[in-house]
Amino acid sequence: MLNSSFMRWFFLWFLAVVLLLCISLGIRVAAATATAGRPASDSRLEMVTALEATGPHPSLGDHASVFDRLVGSWDVEYTDFAKDGKVTHRSGELMFGWVLDGRVMQDFWIVYPNGAHKDREVYTDLLYFDPKAGTWPAVSIDPQEASVATFTGSTVGEDRIVLDSHDLVPQETRRWSFNDIRPDSLVFRDEASSDGGKTWTLKSEYHMKRRATAPPVR
Repeated sequence: MLNSSFMRWFFLWFLAVVLLLCISLGIRVAAATATAGRPASDSRLEMVTALEATGPHPSLGDHASVFDRLVGSWDVEYTDFAKDGKVTHRSGELMFGWVLDGRVMQDFWIVYPNGAHKDREVYTDLLYFDPKAGTWPAVSIDPQEASVATFTGSTVGEDRIVLDSHDLVPQETRRWSFNDIRPDSLVFRDEASSDGGKTWTLKSEYHMKRRATAPPVR
């Protein structure tokens, strides 16, 4: 049991290091501009190139379709609900893409600078399929807060993906969900429960539209 626990956390630590070193999808976007005037063999970008995958690994079979339909870039309207009733609106973007030979799906969240926040906020998640459990375990990285959380994802019907976590916030169950998934739109919700899932409080709701053109310069 101890060895199993150690290996689990070692694996999560390894994934976190990979993510914090490059946040590959975000760097991929920046690299398109940064590489102008640089040699094609720039060693600083070799890791980014090696992580990229053009599609899911064949071993995933039909399971890949759960997240493959989200691949691409999305414009996001963020809405957060505070305990005191304050509602905050922000804008940003979200990108999905396959990495690690197509065995892992990575997303990259960006919140544009706003108000007192002079810098953008960035977050990323790694999701991989567990064939034994039939679920999608996920590792979420918040570099601003230097935090790592684990989730377990599964589909609910044909247009909803739910990811549950018990270690994002102490003594609280957290539920992230992608809802009303359509080819060009979806809604993400972050909900919290302090009674074991009997009741849920909406913390955030993000409305997304698939991007058809280049993103604005931020």
